[in-house]
Amino acid sequence: MFARTPLWPAQLDHLRIDSDRPEPVVAFYQTALGLNPTPLEDGTVLMQAPGRRLVIGAGKRGEQPFMAFKLQSQPQVEALRQHVVGRGIRPAASPTQVFADGAFAVRDPDGRLVVFGLPRSDLNQSAASTDSSAARLPGRLQHVVVASSDLSPMLRFYEEDLGFVVSDYVIEDNGERTVGFFRSDSEHHSFAVFRSPETRPDHHAYETTCWNDIRDWADHLAMLDIKVWWGPGRHGPGNNLFFMIKDPQGYLIELSAELEVVPDEVTKRVWRHEERTLNLWGPAFMRS
Repeated sequence: MFARTPLWPAQLDHLRIDSDRPEPVVAFYQTALGLNPTPLEDGTVLMQAPGRRLVIGAGKRGEQPFMAFKLQSQPQVEALRQHVVGRGIRPAASPTQVFADGAFAVRDPDGRLVVFGLPRSDLNQSAASTDSSAARLPGRLQHVVVASSDLSPMLRFYEEDLGFVVSDYVIEDNGERTVGFFRSDSEHHSFAVFRSPETRPDHHAYETTCWNDIRDWADHLAMLDIKVWWGPGRHGPGNNLFFMIKDPQGYLIELSAELEVVPDEVTKRVWRHEERTLNLWGPAFMRS
């Protein structure tokens, strides 16, 4: 059994993706994932459908300035704020207009903002339009993954400072860690970080309900001439079925099903750094 910090439980609510040409990116997510656009006061566009949403903004192509995790109550938000202050971390103002007043952010070792707060009630994604066939397909925003050229400080920050719990590490034969999968509730991971020659966004993932949903998503994307980039396959860590596509900027999107639910007593399992770990069925996308 692990010691819970005030982070628990938390779920990924949204993230921001920037582009020097936001309009085609907005159009892609609207058509491919059924996300309905709503302009926000700060000039960004909120894209949402039942169970999933993200924010698209103007900025450097392919940047992911923040990811936002929803907590359960304002007292939990305040308890987590005090926890990070106790770890010597200075909270920053929340950068997202999707969360209500009282949200805050912290900056991770790679410079990315991690936001914690409560969603605004007037931006309820369950009320988003389901007019398109894509909007009716199940796909809950479930996790976000980044790549880092300086992995150890990132692993330490998310585990020790924020209180995410390690479900699995991937390690080299010499013991060096190459991936950390972190959970903030019972699902295998809501965040992961890979070792990579460059620090960058990696992918974000939508959790469906079954293998047939994976099929239906692939058929929908095929009608739009959006090709599967990797998969279908099954990951080792998380044991989930998956395939991946790319958005117009090359940012990876994962459709997933059957992600493992991890009992509280399970912590820090270890997998070898090899192709089979990332895809039990076939070829893998190796970041390093």
